[in-house]
Amino acid sequence: MANLFADVSSYQASDIAAIQTLGVLGVVVKATEGSATGTAYQNPKALTQTQSALAVGLQTHLYHYARYTSGQDARNEADFFSEYAQALGFNGDCVLVADVEDPTLVTTGVYNNTVAFLQRLRELGWTKLAVYSMASWFWANRLPTNDAIWVANYGAASVGVEGATAWQFTNNYQGLPLDMSYDYTGLFTTPQF
Repeated sequence: MANLFADVSSYQASDIAAIQTLGVLGVVVKATEGSATGTAYQNPKALTQTQSALAVGLQTHLYHYARYTSGQDARNEADFFSEYAQALGFNGDCVLVADVEDPTLVTTGVYNNTVAFLQRLRELGWTKLAVYSMASWFWANRLPTNDAIWVANYGAASVGVEGATAWQFTNNYQGLPLDMSYDYTGLFTTPQF
């Protein structure tokens, strides 16, 4: 069985250390949404969540909820995400995830915009990148798959997407309002540096 990791945001507690008791080895914390030039959101619990996870030895990573509707928007959002990741104390020592699932993005050139977002993060020095979305978006080839792919597919017998790095299989792990995923390659759950 693959290693478990959790996805947390401001909906969860500030101190998330207790999730380690569920057998998880890693966590991906929502950091940002949008950009400083548009709708800007920074998770107010992100610092405490990442610090509490690191304090108990969880591999800790960050995600950005994409709102971009153009290549320039995507680059602005990557800048915003990178700046906040650094403010949280990360410097290339975690996986940065593009969370691309907002239905408004379907008609906005989401594939190319996601490529622009990831390329900008690379230009800023980030090397461990991943794309998260629903299985149906990967089936429809809406998103690039050159980087790690983390697939949400609830109620299925398997991830359902060839080459998936990770599978988010539930949003109600052990009856808790907690998204849980299997990590197939160790990217999210084993030390990378």
